[in-house]
Amino acid sequence: MSEFVLAKLEIDETAATIAAGREFVSFAVDAIKAARMDIERMIRKDDFFLTTLEPYVAAPNAPRVIARMCEASRLANVGPMATVAGAIAQEAMEAMASKGCVHGWVDNGGDIAMRVTEAVTVEIFSQPDAKSAVGLEIEPTGKIMGVCTSSGRIGHSISFGDADAAVVLAKDAVLADALATAIGNRVKDAQTMKSCFDDFKSIDGFLSGIVLRDGEAAMYGKVPKMLETEHNPERVTAHSKMSLSRYTGNPDGRTEVGT
Repeated sequence: MSEFVLAKLEIDETAATIAAGREFVSFAVDAIKAARMDIERMIRKDDFFLTTLEPYVAAPNAPRVIARMCEASRLANVGPMATVAGAIAQEAMEAMASKGCVHGWVDNGGDIAMRVTEAVTVEIFSQPDAKSAVGLEIEPTGKIMGVCTSSGRIGHSISFGDADAAVVLAKDAVLADALATAIGNRVKDAQTMKSCFDDFKSIDGFLSGIVLRDGEAAMYGKVPKMLETEHNPERVTAHSKMSLSRYTGNPDGRTEVGT
């Protein structure tokens, strides 16, 4: 069995942790670079792709990552850049899986594409100074899936809501990222928490969602087991351009990732 490693990668706005057998990491790195190149080329071609907060129609010959971003944003009714972190993570995880990786993940600033053969705990990162946090126990997936988070209170991404965290599990990280943004946008107060999932329940590939706000929780779908986990600042993916750190790692022999 190959050595399982955590590799940190920082390229401009991308701050990712790649967790996998050592021999698979380079494939994820190459995929991240390629996805970023396609996205940057698209922005140079039409900067409206970067700024719009509404769905964007991809050209028929658009690169795969662009087409995926546009389709997920259409389903969630958000702008395509709301999916960018999840899209890059998905491309990287798929690149490793195509080479035989069956256990690993790519955590791109808290938006995660993962495929695991043993249970892992995902920390929902919402209170930087807390000693503990809510965790989700993700069972072996078989296929790649996405676990993505949006917050109206912390982080650098745009959110029009007021949730501590809106977490989505979906068939891939592109859709999970889009839905986390859209659901988080709808959370304004305790009342809107009750209806924040309603517009998205019929979307194929939306597995489950959790919204946390002021100690209250709203859930949809088959939510993984929730537990209290240690908030460990040693699990940090640092980024000079980010106002907020993201957490990932393997403390005390347990496999954990942070969103």
